[in-house]
Amino acid sequence: MCDGVYIHQLVGNLKPGDIPAETRVKAIDALVNKYFRKDRVIQGGYPMEMRYAGPREALLHAVFRQNYGCTHLIVGRDHAGVGDYYGPFDAQKIFNEIPPGALLLQPLCMDWTFYCYECGSMASMKTCPHESKAVIDESGNYKGGARLLLSGTLLRKLMSEGKPVPAEFSRPEVIAILKEYYDSLEEKVEVKLHGAATGPVKS
Repeated sequence: MCDGVYIHQLVGNLKPGDIPAETRVKAIDALVNKYFRKDRVIQGGYPMEMRYAGPREALLHAVFRQNYGCTHLIVGRDHAGVGDYYGPFDAQKIFNEIPPGALLLQPLCMDWTFYCYECGSMASMKTCPHESKAVIDESGNYKGGARLLLSGTLLRKLMSEGKPVPAEFSRPEVIAILKEYYDSLEEKVEVKLHGAATGPVKS
């Protein structure tokens, strides 16, 4: 729907346990170099700290990305949230509360996303009819069910605890970069799961 993608990260300070900017930049470079059309993707950084302010921060992100020339902003589940403080889609709802035309940029609101073993691809609640939750054993092997929820919090938890990550979670190049980062840490930060990291109560 667009001519190009601007992958625009905040590169300032984060809360303990989040993945630092230099590691994220390396991971995205690996994706751009192997999986994306290089002539249609640009990676950039914004020197600001995450505020974890949910809806208001989503609006702030929209304003400065609009100022960079973006026409659309992906607003995902729990955008700029922290733990269970905000609802998983509160950051999307705020765009309906501002006056029409207040922003030139349009939000692209994303539903729960997951890898579906029945579909054999990435999917969302809007596209996938298979409702069972996927079961992964302690070794990271698939044991049955359809939907493997993809969660950054769960990924950080698995990586920080040295547990295997299911292959469907991310590209192998990205997992290798994250593993190198987590293996280099002398002190691990406990990553706690929250409601928005474990999936909806009902499909």
